[in-house]
Amino acid sequence: MSEAITDRSALSDVERRVVDEISIDEPWDLLEEFSELNRLSGSEDERAAASYLTGRLDALGVEHQRFDPELYISQPHDASIRTINKTFEPGIVKTVGFSASTTVEAEVEYVGTASSDLVDDGEAGPREPFAELDDLEGRIALVDGGSFSIGATTLLEEKGAGGVIAIHEHRREPHDGIATPVWGGAPPYDERERIPDVPIANVTKHDGEILREWAESEEGLELELSTDLTTDWMACPIVEARIEGGAAPENDDFLLLHGHYDSWYVGITDNATGDAGMLELARVLEKHSDELKRDIRICWWPAHSTGRYAGSTWYTDEHALEIAERCVAQVNMDSPGAKDSAEYTDMSCWTPEAHGLVTDAIDDVAGIPSAEQFPPRAGDYSLDNIGVTGFFMLGSNIPEEVREERGYHPVGGCGGNSDAWHVSTDTLDKAGKDELLRDIRIYAVSILRVLNAELLPFDHARYADRLIDQVEEYDDAAGDAFDFGPTLDELRALREEIGSFRERAEAGEIDPETANRAITDLSRTLTRLYLVEDGQFEQDPATSRNPVPRYDPAHDLARVGEDDARFIQVQLKRAQNETVYELRQARNRLPN
Repeated sequence: MSEAITDRSALSDVERRVVDEISIDEPWDLLEEFSELNRLSGSEDERAAASYLTGRLDALGVEHQRFDPELYISQPHDASIRTINKTFEPGIVKTVGFSASTTVEAEVEYVGTASSDLVDDGEAGPREPFAELDDLEGRIALVDGGSFSIGATTLLEEKGAGGVIAIHEHRREPHDGIATPVWGGAPPYDERERIPDVPIANVTKHDGEILREWAESEEGLELELSTDLTTDWMACPIVEARIEGGAAPENDDFLLLHGHYDSWYVGITDNATGDAGMLELARVLEKHSDELKRDIRICWWPAHSTGRYAGSTWYTDEHALEIAERCVAQVNMDSPGAKDSAEYTDMSCWTPEAHGLVTDAIDDVAGIPSAEQFPPRAGDYSLDNIGVTGFFMLGSNIPEEVREERGYHPVGGCGGNSDAWHVSTDTLDKAGKDELLRDIRIYAVSILRVLNAELLPFDHARYADRLIDQVEEYDDAAGDAFDFGPTLDELRALREEIGSFRERAEAGEIDPETANRAITDLSRTLTRLYLVEDGQFEQDPATSRNPVPRYDPAHDLARVGEDDARFIQVQLKRAQNETVYELRQARNRLPN
């Protein structure tokens, strides 16, 4: 097994000791245990997995506690389609979390493709799939959607669809998934209509092509669609470990390392490998707790897959104030250690101020390629609205050329292995020992560089530059219809003051406690501007977003008529007022 570190001289003494002590033994024991557990949230196997985690933390002497909140989740059980005017024996058919549990019989209409999930490409044209689609009048919509789109489900239901069948790219087995856009599963009382009210099923690419041909034929296609789910409040364990830094006991700031332990089927690379990595980091960091200047919390979440991140959402709600006041970063450990992963280019993402921290850790430990990706609204990033610096939504990936050679289609995890992601074949053979050991070490070094930094290692000048670039793009898109100059002026002024502040802090002219509080405050402001629209203690929906989403309507100005543009201008004016005020407040809070 490979033990090489690319640049040991770049590591601090404690980093070298921690890296050397990381072993594959504890992680692989967990993978073998979890390879026998179908950890669907709310199930006995999920509770068995939680008990395994607490048992190992007990044995390792790591302080921990278990919470058992009742979360609003949706367990898919079964789905079927029965053709009425054709003879057809379908392969595997699946429903998705938060589908309606019912049976409908109707004519099928093929409605096209909806794989973009309402992502805006910044060009003129329709901003949503099905923009030209007529009223479906109770028909079953057949959509060629890849892994399918949450936003598309909502639009099809609004257009009158009585049911939805999505054609997946996988030829043997459609991927499991979830349909609700409600982050955390449970919507506010007066927004319960956001949960789909129609049955939804996924079919394989092979079966979907047959159904499409029949639906588009002169004779047409009629079928019966049945779905069976349990959607309810269920007790789901959350396991939290806490390691207090002994090097600076008066410092109660903390980093939150987290990942989900529930799964579709046995889910080895999504996310037993992450669970194993977190357990190993708990083991080793506990042994070095007296050398840590900040605390670390490590949380294993349930209800990622069946509750739209309900476990991390519950924890965020319960601990919101201390997260806002004391959490310096959140690190998601999801899908590390996939066999043949060799890069951090396609799936790993971070907020811009963490770029140097993350890429340096990857270079120093492994010397493999890395690239920054914009964090999608996914992956248990439940701390976004609070404004917490985040890195590593997903782990390493199999190189693109290897995936293409193997015929993999794009997926959002498992290192890019579409024969593992959200299907029953995500088994032990999909994980690699060398790859997992490497990834745990990369996580360890990046985390230690936050825990032990005299000044938090976040480059907010880079963050401001990224925001300036994005707002300039919106300004160009708006043309003469709206002027983002006030935002750009404030961002440029803040950029200059951040540079001056950082220089003075590094020269010792500002005491570290004051400087670190200012650094964290900057994260709160800039991350909220970069990633979210809703309030600081709310949750944006789980749909695709562009950077600075509050300004995204600027792209519509070129697509709509003059009357509609005036409504968008009002919306943007209010968003800009809020933004300029927040940026001025951020400048005022920087130490003199």
